Amino acid sequence: MTPTTNPAPYALRCMESAREACAKALPGLAEELRDLPLSELESPGSPALAAFKRAGGAGLLVPRTYGGGGATALEAVRVSRALGALSPSLAVATAMHNFSVASLVALVASADASGLEWMLIEGIARDALLVASGFAEGRTGAGILDAAVTARPAESGDGFVVNGSKKPCSLSRSMDLLTAGVAIEQPDGSSQLGVALIPAGSPGITRSPFWGVPYLAGAESDEVVLDDVHVPEELMLRPEVELGSGLDTLQTVGFVWFELLVTAAYTGAVGRLAEAALGSGRGSATDRAAVLVAVEAAAGLAENVARVVDSGTVGNDELAATLAARFAVQDLLVKAADQAAELLGGVRFVTSPEVGHLLAVSRVLAFHPPSRSSSAQALLDHHAGAPLRIS
Repeated sequence: MTPTTNPAPYALRCMESAREACAKALPGLAEELRDLPLSELESPGSPALAAFKRAGGAGLLVPRTYGGGGATALEAVRVSRALGALSPSLAVATAMHNFSVASLVALVASADASGLEWMLIEGIARDALLVASGFAEGRTGAGILDAAVTARPAESGDGFVVNGSKKPCSLSRSMDLLTAGVAIEQPDGSSQLGVALIPAGSPGITRSPFWGVPYLAGAESDEVVLDDVHVPEELMLRPEVELGSGLDTLQTVGFVWFELLVTAAYTGAVGRLAEAALGSGRGSATDRAAVLVAVEAAAGLAENVARVVDSGTVGNDELAATLAARFAVQDLLVKAADQAAELLGGVRFVTSPEVGHLLAVSRVLAFHPPSRSSSAQALLDHHAGAPLRIS
């Protein structure tokens, strides 16, 4: 099954636009990866992340002023969709990188940033640094930018000592830099939110196996443990946000980028399966059109939100729209994947591991935060006029 290599004459329009965006933003990446077996790209030690770095992917969302690709939200969504078709693991891992970079750029832009802070952003693009997310998106009941670890002032007076763990943490093996939300201990016993930028080779950082299933294993989503890791003062950013105060602008921006990128990643994975089904010629025109419509609709929902983000407006209403789109896409992808697999037939299912793999991957969007159940009342309250609050 090679739908990404030979999509004609049934190439989904949303997948064509995704491939075009990827070729423009990350030249040579698709050519390097598309002929490799999906099983290789989805396994631990996959060559995909190294290829992504070589193609300039690390700087995709860094502003052009600082040497990056300066991609818009719409371009980033399309690139993520293309990566999802090439390798779902790559798309999910790089969604975490891009979400982290977008959050850092928003943080530095919204603060009274020094030249040093912008130099750090510039270094991500210049040195092709992969940035892992140590924020709290994997913790039940935690906001996506809530502090996941703690920090205390170093006894030497130089910087901070950080402790805690993040699991799962995508890019755990390939990361060059870890961004971590930290609760900085204050003399009065309270905590202040900090964002620590921690080089991956810092003493005290260890990795432990955590991801126990074969699906998305190439995303390197294991546990990262921080044991008395020293973080210099200049690598601890301190936004004006109170812990537990609800969604501020920075958290809203982070949430929106996270949901957009992971939604696009899984849409690309199902798009690969859908193109294979359309190319098989099996089933009625009505059956095949149903698959096409579901995937095109899923892509369109994410792109609509991306265009709003690119307009410069990201607030409570936009976050609500992003979550509504994400949950709608979640349902569309399961439907499309089921229909596509059925069209391909039982023989293809038992002889091609790709079909079962992509079927499993099509379900994983449901496991990213926030869950449908934790968001339901918040969305209802928001549409009744209340501010959106995600627990």
